[in-house]
Amino acid sequence: MSRSPEREAQEIADVVAERRRSLWIRLTFGAAIVVIFAPLANAVALCLSWFAVYSALQVLEALYLRRPRSALTTFAFLNLNAWVYSSIALLAPIVDGAWGVTIGVCLLSCSAAFAVLSTFGSFRAFLVGLIPPIALMVAMSALCLVLGAEPRHAFGVLAAALLVGVGCLLIWRRAGAAFRAERRARARAEAADAAKSAFVAMVSHELRTPISAILAGAAEGARAPTEAARMAQMEMIADAGRMMRVLLNDLLDLSKLEAGRMTVESTPFEFRRLLSDTLRFWRPAARRKGLRLRLQGAAAAPRWLQGDPTRVRQVLNNLLSNAVKFTEAGAVTVTVSAQQAGPTWTVKLEITDTGAGMSAEQASLLFQPYAQADGSVARTHGGTGLGLAISRELARLLGGDVAAASDKGVGSTFTFTFVAQAADAPPRRGAATSEFEGLRILVADDHAVNRRAFELMLAPIAERLVLAEDGLAALAAAEAEPFDVVLLDLNMPGLNGAEVAEQLIAGLGPERFTRILALTGSGSVAVRAACETIGMDGFVEKPVDAHGLYAALEAALGAPPRKPMAA
Repeated sequence: MSRSPEREAQEIADVVAERRRSLWIRLTFGAAIVVIFAPLANAVALCLSWFAVYSALQVLEALYLRRPRSALTTFAFLNLNAWVYSSIALLAPIVDGAWGVTIGVCLLSCSAAFAVLSTFGSFRAFLVGLIPPIALMVAMSALCLVLGAEPRHAFGVLAAALLVGVGCLLIWRRAGAAFRAERRARARAEAADAAKSAFVAMVSHELRTPISAILAGAAEGARAPTEAARMAQMEMIADAGRMMRVLLNDLLDLSKLEAGRMTVESTPFEFRRLLSDTLRFWRPAARRKGLRLRLQGAAAAPRWLQGDPTRVRQVLNNLLSNAVKFTEAGAVTVTVSAQQAGPTWTVKLEITDTGAGMSAEQASLLFQPYAQADGSVARTHGGTGLGLAISRELARLLGGDVAAASDKGVGSTFTFTFVAQAADAPPRRGAATSEFEGLRILVADDHAVNRRAFELMLAPIAERLVLAEDGLAALAAAEAEPFDVVLLDLNMPGLNGAEVAEQLIAGLGPERFTRILALTGSGSVAVRAACETIGMDGFVEKPVDAHGLYAALEAALGAPPRKPMAA
């Protein structure tokens, strides 16, 4: 098999580097042979002469290979070195006859082992280092007969030569595979480290933009001359907050996916309405760019499904965001198709755009975390490059996948598939907006900024709103007066939210009407299970917005209180 010039150069570089590293080891072994065997063989002068020639060859090799050389000259030096090194083994039979063959075979076995240890990266280097000691061992089997040994002894030396050769080959292959795997792992780690460094720089940039907008908006809003100017600054602050929330959600989702802690829910949802709501959300952005946003095939799709609407919407939003972002003219089309097998639906959404498309190299980077298909993407459009990687992993959790097909200059098609169960429309629940009227609400959170945010969101719907800065204050407030809803931060110092909930539920008894909700930055299964075991009635995941908060209140107020599970 022919080698590419790059592979050839890398092989020679590896061999030369290993020879440099092992120079002092080779000289040390040579000196040890002289010190040990010269007195035993009564051949000090001969051993010293051999060591002088061997040392000179090492120096000459080191000087010659300081600059890049051809493969032929490099391997010729290695082969010459191996012959000279192995030649000392011939001294033993010359001095001690047949008995010296044993010592010679031991020295040649050591030479063969050294060929294995110093040539993991190159099979050719291994061969040119192994052939001389094995060839001399075979020659020694014939020398045994000349020196008067029995034929069986000569055959034993020949067998030893073959076994040593085969053993060295097997060891080299196993060690070489480990060496190459370690190199690939190191290369991947270095590439991942470089990508993460670039990603950190990108995230820093993405964070500075909304933070700058928030600070500027707050400063300008404080001295705005009119109410309209103040509202414009408030809207800019809200947009910056939403931008930061998207970034934070991407980072948290990727962290959960990499740790294997991401889960999907199973709840009835109206699939057609999810499609129409999602496209309605993106139509203003498409309209601003002069794009048509079309939906095809929705009429034949199932209306109700049992699955995770949040994750389905998240993947669809990511794909539509990219399609609108990278399409300058034309249309973005969402085509829906579904196949039913018993109670199971396999749904396919194809998002096709008329954008610039991608090359094969760019497409290969699409689903890699911390990477974007083009370094200019972050500068031009912003973003972290995590959306597609997260979308593919979420789709796989939903039993499907995300794939891409694209041609440069033609456009791209992203296919999102997921599996869900057939479902019927759930029974209508009474409107919960009336239940919000006259609510008595207690919020416990140790961060003043969070308490202020909850005050802004809950004051319009609460008849009585009490804010507590820790668990003890929350317990004291709950003992002083009754509340319809209690919101507890799970990570308060001292008495945390779970401990407060346990005491409240124990004091209120099984017929309690107070709803207790957890405020948490972690929506993991373990946290939810722990809160359900205590008997809490719902969750509000941070960072909190008014829509999510009201939805959690509506769900908790419209359902019977959850009884604590037996320990």
